[in-house]
Amino acid sequence: MLKVLSRIVRFPPHSPVRRYLVEGGIILLLALATAIVNWKMIRDGINGMADLKWHIPWLQHFSKQLAEGIWYPRWLAGTNYGYGSPTFVFYAPLVYYIGSLLKFSCLNTEDTIIALFSLAIFLYGLNFYIYGRNRWGIFAAFVGALAYMTVPYIALDIYYRGGVASMFAQAWIPLIWWLTEKTLAKSKWGIGLAISWAMMALTHTASLLLCFIFWLPYTLIFLLHRSWKAVLATIIFAGIGLGMASLYLLPAIVEKSFVNTENMKEFLGGYRAALLGSGIPLFPLKITQLVNISYIFIHQLLAIAILTIIALVFCRKNKAIIRETWGWLAFAIAIAFMMSSLSTLIWQSSSMLQSVQFPWRLLQLFSFVGAALCGAVVSGILKLRSPFKLLLSLIIIGILLLNFRYSYKLSRQFITLRNPGKGSIAHLEYIKIALDDPYTDKLRDVREYRPLLKGGNSSPPEPLIGQPRVSLKSGKADIQIERWDSYYRRFEVIAKEPSTIRIRTYYYPAWHLYLNQKSHPIAMANDGTMELKLEPGSHEVELGYQWTPAFIAGMILSFLSAAALVFLWIKSSKIQIDNMRDKL
Repeated sequence: MLKVLSRIVRFPPHSPVRRYLVEGGIILLLALATAIVNWKMIRDGINGMADLKWHIPWLQHFSKQLAEGIWYPRWLAGTNYGYGSPTFVFYAPLVYYIGSLLKFSCLNTEDTIIALFSLAIFLYGLNFYIYGRNRWGIFAAFVGALAYMTVPYIALDIYYRGGVASMFAQAWIPLIWWLTEKTLAKSKWGIGLAISWAMMALTHTASLLLCFIFWLPYTLIFLLHRSWKAVLATIIFAGIGLGMASLYLLPAIVEKSFVNTENMKEFLGGYRAALLGSGIPLFPLKITQLVNISYIFIHQLLAIAILTIIALVFCRKNKAIIRETWGWLAFAIAIAFMMSSLSTLIWQSSSMLQSVQFPWRLLQLFSFVGAALCGAVVSGILKLRSPFKLLLSLIIIGILLLNFRYSYKLSRQFITLRNPGKGSIAHLEYIKIALDDPYTDKLRDVREYRPLLKGGNSSPPEPLIGQPRVSLKSGKADIQIERWDSYYRRFEVIAKEPSTIRIRTYYYPAWHLYLNQKSHPIAMANDGTMELKLEPGSHEVELGYQWTPAFIAGMILSFLSAAALVFLWIKSSKIQIDNMRDKL
C-alpha cells in the first residue's frame, strides 16, 4: 500500500494517471466501507424482518417468469397460493431486474438479497462522491459519502424494514441532484438527468413522489441566478425521464381502481400516525428504541445542528460555505416541517401524498441533507488555519462513528438465518418456503394488490391454500388441464349438463378468455376468482394474460419519450462537434 501511495505522489498534481489512481482508490475504499457497514448480513445472512417476506417471493417469481421469456412479469402467477397477483403493475420493477440478473449469475436467493443490499450501500457512497468531488474536493466528498452510507435511516431500511427498493431509490438522490446542477450549466447533461429520473421512477414510487416534490422547488430557485431557458430545459428533461417510465407509471395510476391500493393509506395508522409530534406511536410493533422513527430523526437532526454550528462559527469567513450551509439548513427545515404534525393540513388535502403511507420516508432526503452538510463543512475545515482544526476533525469523526454505532447495534438486535442461536425469526416458516420452495403455490402476496369485488367496494376473502387450478362449482363435467403457464392456460371441459367452472386465478382485466377459440366474457366469483358458465358439450378453454389499454398507452409514451431523448442526444452531439470545428 505504501509503495502504491509513493508512486501516486510522484505523479504531477494534474496527471490523468494520478487522478485515475486516486479515483480507483476511493472506489476500493467505498467497497471496503460497504463490507464493513453490511458485514453482519454478509456473514450471518438475512434476518427475515418486515418487508423481506414479500420481497423474497417477488424476486423468486419475477426471475422465474423472466426465465420463461416474459420480458416484464407484471402478473406473478404463483403468489396468493396460485391465485396470482398483479404485483408489478403497481410495484416498480427495476430492483427485481437487477436481482434476477444476480440470480442468473448463479447466486442463491439469500445471497442475491444480500448482494442487493450491499450494492445499494455502495451506490450511496459512489453517487454521493460523484456529486461532491467537484463541489467540495475529493477528501470532503469521500467523508460525505461515508456519512451518507452510515446514516441511521439506511440501517433501519437494511435491518428492520427490509426495504430493498426504497434503499436503491435513496441511492439515486445524489445522482439526480448532481445531474440537475450539471444540466442547469450545460443542457447536454440533461440526457443523464432524464435517465436518472427514469431509474428513480422504476425503483420506488413513494420515493419518486417525495423526491420530485422537493426537487421541483429546488430547481425553480435557480431562476434567481440562471436563465429561465436553462431551468425550463432541466424540468423538461426530468419530464422526459418520467415519460420513459410510463410503461410502469401509467398503468400503476390508471389501473389502481381494479385493486385495493387505498388500503395502503391506513396501514399502521397511515400518515397521521407517522407525523412527528402526533402523539401516536410511530411503530406500534416497536421492538426497541433503536427502531423508533423519532429516535432516528433526532439523531440526524443533532448531526445537522452540529455541522451547521461548525460552519457558521468556524467557517464564517468562507462565504461560499456559509451560503451553502444556509441553503442546506433551509432544505432540512422544510423536510422537518413536512415530517411533523404541523403539516397535517397539507397531508389531509392531498390523496396523492397520503399514498406514500409514511411521512418519515422523507428521512431519505433528510439524510442526504445531513451528508451534504458534512461534505461542505469538511471542505471548510480543510481550509482553516486554526488551532481548532484538530478538534473539529475529531467531531466529524465522532459523527461518523455514532452513525456506525447505530448501524452496528441495530444489526445485532435480530437473529439471522445463518446464525439463529436460541432465538426465533419472524415469519421463519414463510421465509424458508420463499427461499427453498417458492413455486408450489404456498406463498401469499400483499392484500392491497388483490382485486376488488363487484361494485369495487370490498376486497376478496383470504385466498385458500391447496385449491385446484380448475374446479367444478356446479353441474356435472369432466375437466382436463392441458397447459398451465404463468401467462397462458388451456384446459378441456366436457360438460354433461349446464355447469359453472371456477378458475383459481384472480380476476383482472388483463386476462382474456377464449371458448373454442372465440373470445368469451369472464365473470368474477364471490372470492375474486374467475368463473365460467358452460352449456352441455365439449369445450376448449384458453386463458391468456395480455396487454391492457393503459399498458399499451404507457409503452407508446415510453417509446416516444425515449425517441425524444435520442433526438436531443444526437442534436447535442452535433452542436458539440460543430463547436469543436469552429474552434479549430
